[in-house]
Amino acid sequence: MVKQAEKPKYQIYMDRYFHSPIRFQTDVLDTKPEHVWPKMREVAESVDQHQKTAAHSGHGVSKTYEAARIALWWLYTRIPSTVITTAPVFDQVEKLLWKEIHVAHSRAKVPLGGKLTKVQLDVDPDGKWFAYGFSTKPDTVTGEATRMQGYHNRYVLLIFDEAAGIQQQIWKAAESLLNSPNCHILAIGNPTSAHGTFAELEEDPTWNFIRISVKDTPNFIEGKEVIPEISGRAYESDMRRKYGEDSTEYGIRVLGIKPAFSMGTFLGKWLADAEAAGRINSLDAVYDYNMPVHTFWDIGDMYTAIWYCQFPGRRIHLVDFDYDYEGKGLPYFSVLLQNKNYKYGGHYAPYDIEGSNKSSFQTGNLTLDVADALGISFNVLDKYSVMDRLEAAKGIMPKCYFSPKVAEGVAGLKDWRKRKNEALSTPDKPVYFEEPMKTWGRHVGDGFSHLAVAYRKYQFEGRRMGEIKQEMPLSNRERYASVDKPANLLKRGMVIH
Repeated sequence: MVKQAEKPKYQIYMDRYFHSPIRFQTDVLDTKPEHVWPKMREVAESVDQHQKTAAHSGHGVSKTYEAARIALWWLYTRIPSTVITTAPVFDQVEKLLWKEIHVAHSRAKVPLGGKLTKVQLDVDPDGKWFAYGFSTKPDTVTGEATRMQGYHNRYVLLIFDEAAGIQQQIWKAAESLLNSPNCHILAIGNPTSAHGTFAELEEDPTWNFIRISVKDTPNFIEGKEVIPEISGRAYESDMRRKYGEDSTEYGIRVLGIKPAFSMGTFLGKWLADAEAAGRINSLDAVYDYNMPVHTFWDIGDMYTAIWYCQFPGRRIHLVDFDYDYEGKGLPYFSVLLQNKNYKYGGHYAPYDIEGSNKSSFQTGNLTLDVADALGISFNVLDKYSVMDRLEAAKGIMPKCYFSPKVAEGVAGLKDWRKRKNEALSTPDKPVYFEEPMKTWGRHVGDGFSHLAVAYRKYQFEGRRMGEIKQEMPLSNRERYASVDKPANLLKRGMVIH
């Protein structure tokens, strides 16, 4: 526990610096008063005065330096308190933000106390007075989000570093903590993504939004190195020469301005075009009672995405969307479909639904049998490669109109992106694998790509109820009973795969 003799020191910190983050940095930590500059002060004071602070920044503007010292100010001026930091990759947690926390802690003008390890600082190991850092990798994000929801304390500070890459589950977990007025959050980073929670904070009136440009730094303004390791005119000139002043890269790296579409996304350009043309949140795409609705699924034992579509003329209207991340199962979806009261045409599922029993609640029945019994007769699509489905998705995008009811689906498509090659990427040139990153957007994108390949195969365009020419779905039982009898399948119009 904290020694009794030390408690007055922490009480002095609380009394003197509770609302003075910059004074704490210059009086107690290692910040030189002459190195405090306006945007640095603006961010620190915003964390004190506002519950929610978002900062879009250019490169090399001391955001990690300042976030680390804000973390220590909060921790040592609030008794007891919890500081939680996160970033998309563990190296960013350990070797960037927490490296700066170690530096500031070790160079403090007076010993701060506490037990400091790689990504944890315990002021009082027997109580709830600590700071902790973790990454939000896809394979650990659900567990970390659950843990984060349990970090309640009298005072809590959340720091999202490189916030454009923070996954949706973590943002949702933060919402539960922010119900307390004594929980504050700083989300800071380069705005590399055009979409997602971090990008949208710029327009959210509940957040205090700050933009930090390289042109705001003392090094740029004075044309010389006023503060070591901060970007200035040389960096700005290099970016302008390399990319051009009107380029996306210059906007992100120098000005801290988000791009029109996200780097590494599969459909970013096409979605930006659709948005500019008014085809997203389009009232033209609302449900037409005179036309059938077709559903296109990416179905799994935990995550399921469903697109609801109509096909007037040569257009594709995305009229509704559902996403389940709780594994609710086919009985739930059967009721959901019925409650919508749509006139259904066909239901389409990917090839891997055949032979699967993952969604049948361990009854031993195959998924298609369970679906048939619940009144969902799936048309099973051929097997296509990811690249084939992606090209099909790009091909249909100019025909797509997205109704306001599919906002979550559009957000998922914006999140459907390539996995970044961290080993080969540099700050100036990200490199991506062609495979999708394991985010929730992958399931949304897969469902949309199933729609795309089905559109190429079936005659949807301009058809009214009962006029669509399509293969008649067999029940799973009929499909397997007829596996050695091709003629039986042909009688029903099925193509044998």
